[in-house]
Amino acid sequence: MDDVKRQLLVRAARTGSEAMLLRQLALLEKICAIDSGTGDEAGNAAVIELLEPVLSELGAQVERVTEPGLGTHLVARVRPEAPQGRVLLAAHLDTVFGPGSAEKHPFRIDGDWAWGLGAGDCKSGVLISLFGALILKEAGLLPPWELTYLFTCDEETGSQSGQKVYAREARGADLALVFEGGRETADGRPRFITARKGVILGAIDVEGREAHAGKAYLEGRSAVLELAHQIIRLYSFNDYEKGIWYNVAPISGGRPNGVVAGEARGEFCVAGIPENADFPAIQARLDDMSRQVTVDGCRVKVTYRTLFPAMEGGGANHSAYLRAAAGAELLGWVPEEAADPAATDAAYLSTFGVPAVDALSAMAEKIHTTEERVSIPSLRDRTALCAAILGLLA
Repeated sequence: MDDVKRQLLVRAARTGSEAMLLRQLALLEKICAIDSGTGDEAGNAAVIELLEPVLSELGAQVERVTEPGLGTHLVARVRPEAPQGRVLLAAHLDTVFGPGSAEKHPFRIDGDWAWGLGAGDCKSGVLISLFGALILKEAGLLPPWELTYLFTCDEETGSQSGQKVYAREARGADLALVFEGGRETADGRPRFITARKGVILGAIDVEGREAHAGKAYLEGRSAVLELAHQIIRLYSFNDYEKGIWYNVAPISGGRPNGVVAGEARGEFCVAGIPENADFPAIQARLDDMSRQVTVDGCRVKVTYRTLFPAMEGGGANHSAYLRAAAGAELLGWVPEEAADPAATDAAYLSTFGVPAVDALSAMAEKIHTTEERVSIPSLRDRTALCAAILGLLA
């Protein structure tokens, strides 16, 4: 791209993001007023309906991938003639809040902050990805790449359905831009994420034998005692060198304390898994637990699933970072590549072979709480960044 076109792109990104800000905030208010927790099909549909006018302005071809009981994943394509590449722009539509939450905690603006449930995670990311491209379309600067939007509806529960959409769309994609909450250094420089940790969720279910705790104690087989042994065993798997942590909560079991417990359950997570190569060894340990029974007569069942794979840093994701960094530098910022322990859908896209960079959305605070809020200047600036990154694909 020559200097003249670069100057045009910078001007379009800066003036366009400023001009779009009020419209973005108005739309953010509307979608934050809708309960759209994972599995809220009506709320999910209502959010998609509000996004459709923007997608129409972009000239996008829209596909709805419906998952009964969850909602609809939205796949939208802005496709030029003879595209020279394909970029995935990913964010999620679901939140962690249940029915009635939006009414109890309405959207509001105070100074430089916009409060709203899901405002930072991840509704502002959805809008940044859309309006960044819309700025370019209005300026005649859209790149000769296909823009494929992936707005899924079950990220907050580990994308067990959404990952199928990611796997399908990863084929032939050249780049993935993920619009989860932004990160920055202490002095305000943007940090873009190219590595995240993997997570496994599971449960230990123990079946024992009930008996009167006084006159028939020895006839009982305490499921609670066996669960206690299993919990200690699980914590012994902690890997202090790699930072892989096992945690159990909540736990339950038994009936009144005068009865030897006939059943017990403990839910667990394995967090901080740095590489996908670590998963088989972890899974083997979990599988072996049911064969290591301490209380004779008890039976143990361990079930689990991958919540998110690891997003492994390295060459492919570094190349995606360089794309994002070039956009930031065009706007006069000095970015930084970073890793983050939290898990997002970027892990799926990276694992499916697409160079991915994450944390391209606005700066937010207190996500997953009723005090969730997003920085309005950051919403504007990250929209300009999106425009710059996409514009440089030309």
